[in-house]
Amino acid sequence: MDRIDKILNDNEFKLRMKTIITSEYKRKFCRHGLGHALSVARIAYIISLEEKLGLEKEMIYAAALLHDIGRYTELEKEMSHHMAGAITAEPILKRAYFSDQEIEIITGAISKHKQETMETDALSRILFRADKLSRNCFLCDAKDECYWDEDLKNKTIYR
Repeated sequence: MDRIDKILNDNEFKLRMKTIITSEYKRKFCRHGLGHALSVARIAYIISLEEKLGLEKEMIYAAALLHDIGRYTELEKEMSHHMAGAITAEPILKRAYFSDQEIEIITGAISKHKQETMETDALSRILFRADKLSRNCFLCDAKDECYWDEDLKNKTIYR
């Protein structure tokens, strides 16, 4: 997965990840660093395999690694981190040699990863699900204070 290595070694990606980690250092709720992004990637890939969706592994990993990249950017003052993430991810994906069509699909999934509807494409749907499944709400000390809807919280290892 050469293109995934290019994302992981991209200077802007590393800077954005460092900013996210630093900004959330004392956060008691779920954090959005590289560990979370990798968990989302792995879970999304498993879902794709289990459901025989035929999605390309690099597309899944690229979307998952970049899905929260819009956090703590100047753009987030004007829009959600989902939309900011899609904009922030585009040049990183270009530098990693993803095609224009692939970039459109990946940034589309990033921009929609907060919702799951029947209208969303397969990559968007599994990104949404994997993002939620990556959270260990059943072990979280802050679960009673969490602002997440009770229906979204993982109360078991697999919901």
